[in-house]
Amino acid sequence: MKKITIAALLTVTAGTLAFSATADHHGEKMARHGEMMLEKVDLNGDGNITKDEITASHAERFASADTNGDGAVSSEEFTAHHEAKRAERRARRQERMFSRIDTNGDGAISGEEHAAHAAERMERRFEKVDTDGDGVITATEREAAKATRMQRRHHGRRADQQ
Repeated sequence: MKKITIAALLTVTAGTLAFSATADHHGEKMARHGEMMLEKVDLNGDGNITKDEITASHAERFASADTNGDGAVSSEEFTAHHEAKRAERRARRQERMFSRIDTNGDGAISGEEHAAHAAERMERRFEKVDTDGDGVITATEREAAKATRMQRRHHGRRADQQ
């Protein structure tokens, strides 16, 4: 019975830690995404964005979605365009993730590389929640992590949307 209780607590804690780390990185990812989007719009690469560049960027995106070149984007073209962009993002994300884990660059993830990556992630997540650094995540620390996640999740929403 004691082993089952410990296993259950470890599972819940691991889930909480994973969710907490995802929330922590969400804001950073959104900031990087915004920077990347601005770089795409800065067509001449001078570090400044003009209204003309924004207009040209919108026209370029529209043209790439209008695959038959008729000057209109059908529902099918719209869906295909967004699915293709989503697939590109997913492929880039998976390649970055694979490269991070494949530390020796041999094109394969060994058991040792996987274990090292998992241990590193667990350690980082654990340290974020274990705010007093005593090596134990208390109920108070779990509740604080949960409150932080909720705050981040609702950050930026107007009061009338909450």
